[in-house]
Amino acid sequence: MKRKQSIGKRSYDTLKSWHKYLGIALSLFLIWMSLSGIILNHPDWFAHYSVPKALIPEDYHPQNWNREGVKDALFIGKDTIYFGGKHGLWISTDNGYTFEKENSKGFTTAPYYQKINDLLWLEKENKILAATYGGLWIKNLTTHEWHQVDLGKYSNAQFVKVLRRKDELIAFSQSGVYTTTIANPEKFIPRTLLRAERPYMDLIQFTFALHSGWLWGLPGRLVYDIVAVILVFLSITALYITLRKNFKKSGSCRRSKKRLGWMIRNHTRIGFWSLGILLIIGGTGMFMRPPLLVALANGKVPTKYIPSPILQNPWYHTLRNAVYDPAKDRIILDTTEGLFEGKGDLSSPFTTLEWDVNIFVMGATVMEHLKGDEFMIGSFYGLYHYKEGDPNAYDIIMNDTVPLYTSVGRPGLYMIGGDFQTPEGDHYISAYGQGLLPFKQVDPNRFQQPHTLRDSYRMPLWNYMFELHNARLFRPILDKWVIIVIPLTGLLFLVLNISGAYEYLYRKWKK
Repeated sequence: MKRKQSIGKRSYDTLKSWHKYLGIALSLFLIWMSLSGIILNHPDWFAHYSVPKALIPEDYHPQNWNREGVKDALFIGKDTIYFGGKHGLWISTDNGYTFEKENSKGFTTAPYYQKINDLLWLEKENKILAATYGGLWIKNLTTHEWHQVDLGKYSNAQFVKVLRRKDELIAFSQSGVYTTTIANPEKFIPRTLLRAERPYMDLIQFTFALHSGWLWGLPGRLVYDIVAVILVFLSITALYITLRKNFKKSGSCRRSKKRLGWMIRNHTRIGFWSLGILLIIGGTGMFMRPPLLVALANGKVPTKYIPSPILQNPWYHTLRNAVYDPAKDRIILDTTEGLFEGKGDLSSPFTTLEWDVNIFVMGATVMEHLKGDEFMIGSFYGLYHYKEGDPNAYDIIMNDTVPLYTSVGRPGLYMIGGDFQTPEGDHYISAYGQGLLPFKQVDPNRFQQPHTLRDSYRMPLWNYMFELHNARLFRPILDKWVIIVIPLTGLLFLVLNISGAYEYLYRKWKK
C-alpha cells in the first residue's frame, strides 16, 4: 500500500510541476488563441474592423496583386476594367494602366465584406453583380450606385459564385442557392438545393466544426465563446497564482491571501469541470493545420453522429465553387465533400461526380466551362484543362499531363487563386504567392498593382485573427518551423489539462 502511495505521490509531484511550468509557458498563447477564436466564430460582428499596415508583417503586404488579390476580372467597353478579390474591388478607366479602389455610392464599407469571390456583367441591363463575403451586391453602371440584394437573414452570407443560365441567374452562397431572372437581378429568391441521401460528413469539415462549435449552430458557437472566456480566466489566474507565490514575502501580497485562495479554488474547480470541452478544443486544434491536417483527408463521419440542426440543410457550409455546363444543361458544384452534378433547373437531387482532376483540399478556385465536355479547373495544385472522361488532366502551366493523385499532395509551385482573359486574348493567372502573371509577353505597364493598395493597406480584423490563430503570422520569425507550432502547442495543451485534472483528483482523494 505504501509503495502504491509512493508511486502516486511521485506522479503527483511530476504532473504538478508539468502543469505549473506548462501553464506559465502557454498562458499568453492561450489568451490570444481564445480571443481570436471568439472573433473567428462571429465574422459578422467584426466585419467593419481592420488592422493597420504597421501591425502586419511585411510578408502580408500586397505585391503584384498576390494573396488572391484578383479572383475575377470584368472588361466593360473599351477602357473600363474591374478587378475583384481578397483586397476588395478595384476599377480602371484607362484600360488597366491605373486602378482606384471602388468607392461608388452604396457599396459596403466593411473591409471583411468587401472581399470578392466572383463578378458577373449583365451587358444589356448595364449592371454588375458581385458575389462578396457579405452578400450579393449590384451596381447600376448608368447611375454608378450600388445596393445589396435583400435576402433577409441571409443578406450577409458569403457568396461564392453567380452563374448565368439562359435567361436566369443562379447565385450560390456557402450554404444555399438563390435564383432570379436576368431582367430582374434585384429579386433573388431562395431555392431548395436537393441532394442524394447524405450518409456522411467530410472529416475535415467535421473536425473544424467540432473545434469551433458551429457543429451545433449559433448556440454551439456561443458555448465555445464562454469556454474561451474561461480559458482566458484560467490563464490569467495561473499567472497570478505563480507570481503571487514567488513574491509572497511582499507586504502587499500578504494582504491578498484571500484573493489568492479564491483564485486557486476557482482555477482548479472551473478548470476541472470544463476539462471535457477543453480536451475537444485542444485535440481538434492539433489537426487544423498541416502536417496533421493531411491525416483527416478522405475521412468520413456517419451522419448519425452529426447534430440534426446541421442536417436540416445538407449543404451547410459546404459549397465552394460552381460552374454551369450548357452542353448538358447541368450545374457542377465543388464542395467540401467532393464534386456534385445536377440539372440546371435544380429540379432533381445533386449526385456525386467522379473526375480525374486534382483539386486541393481547400477547394477549386477556378471552375470554367470551355466547350463540350472540357473545363478549366484551378486550385492550389495548379491550373488544369480537363476533358470529362479522360484519365489525366493537362497541367496548363507545367505543360504536362497529370493523373489523379492517390493521396493528398503538397500545393503546387503556382497556387491558383483565379484567372482571366483579356478581350485581346491574353491569358493571366492569379497565383497566391507570385500574384498576377501572364502566359506570354505583354505590356509590363498594364495591370500594375496601384501604390495605394500597398501604402494604405489594412487587413480585415477577421483575417488578421485567422492568421494569428493558425500561427502563420509568425512565419517571418519562425520560418519553416512555423508548421509545428499548432500541433506542438496543441499536444502541450492536452498535457496541461490532463496534468491539472490529475492534480485536482489526487488532492480530492487525499482529503
